[in-house]
Amino acid sequence: MQTAQPHNSATPSRREHARVLVVDDDDALREIYVDALGGSGYEVRGAADGAAALHLMESGWQPCVIFLDLRMPGMDGWELARRIRSEDRWRDIRIVVVAAHFRIDREAAEIGASAWLQKPFDLGRLEQHARRLCDC
Repeated sequence: MQTAQPHNSATPSRREHARVLVVDDDDALREIYVDALGGSGYEVRGAADGAAALHLMESGWQPCVIFLDLRMPGMDGWELARRIRSEDRWRDIRIVVVAAHFRIDREAAEIGASAWLQKPFDLGRLEQHARRLCDC
């Protein structure tokens, strides 16, 4: 897992306190997303699968939004979303499905996602969704 450094500025924005989790089994893409969001001032962590994400959250680190790939080895995105929704403490966490497959809109709706991004996409869209969903 990797943590990006918050953006430095004289006056901290609310964004610098917003936590974002990126869950994707593709190491290169996960690092790109983490770096892009970290460069926008978010506190970002990455996880290679649902189990790693769940472990991070169970340790007390709670994001306001999760960018979630659904198809991953080990604990996939569907299972992670099910577990998140089954816990009162995590029910308000927003999920954005990030995937390359078709029917992403239907699959995002099935897990109660707030939004979806179909790969490939402009990296600025990550920040747009984070800003909107983290209320920054």
